[in-house]
Amino acid sequence: MINTLFPHKRYSFINETVMESLPKYILDQIEENKTILNLKKGQVLFHEGTIPMGIYVLKTGKVKKYTQGVNGKEHIFYLIKENEIFGYHSILSEETYSHSAACLTDCTFELIPKKIFYWVIENDRKVLHRLLKSISHEFGVFIMNSKILAQHSVRERTALSIIKLEQFFNDHCIKLSRRDLSNIVGTSIESLVRVLHDFKEEEVIDIKDSMITIKDMKKLIGITNFI
Repeated sequence: MINTLFPHKRYSFINETVMESLPKYILDQIEENKTILNLKKGQVLFHEGTIPMGIYVLKTGKVKKYTQGVNGKEHIFYLIKENEIFGYHSILSEETYSHSAACLTDCTFELIPKKIFYWVIENDRKVLHRLLKSISHEFGVFIMNSKILAQHSVRERTALSIIKLEQFFNDHCIKLSRRDLSNIVGTSIESLVRVLHDFKEEEVIDIKDSMITIKDMKKLIGITNFI
């Protein structure tokens, strides 16, 4: 339903198909060289400023990508779900990580070494084409998100964040701490709590045991003031 009411892809990264339908000889190389990593909720996979060792495929769990200010406050700009790949931007640019990644839940990752990733894109032009398409789309998303932060109110940004998170969790129930949600919206926890209280009073959302569910999607979309 949401995709018919709201242009969701304009505000979301899309990279699940980058490594899709690879030839067997490439899959065999990845299988032989990959490393399985298991991390607990709250653990950091990599820190901003460190050197990338390879790309990651999230097999189970949820991950947040964020930057951190001098006061320690996080800005969460992307959430990663199962089967997404990430970490390739810093490898392609030959730079250190511009952000950090931490586990929102217990997670399992596949780490594909940097040299194998280079080998894959050299031997399968479809992967390179998908990467270019994904990165080009991400540029548009970042422009849109910058516009949202600069020009829209906390109320509007909160509504949009809830819509995006409902798609991310895909079970009609948003399970995220108030601190993480405030760091996605770009506001204080106190301001976020006030907006959520207003939404509940307006019967747009319901809140139970710190979990958010959407009661009136059309009304929530209207609050975003984006379409």
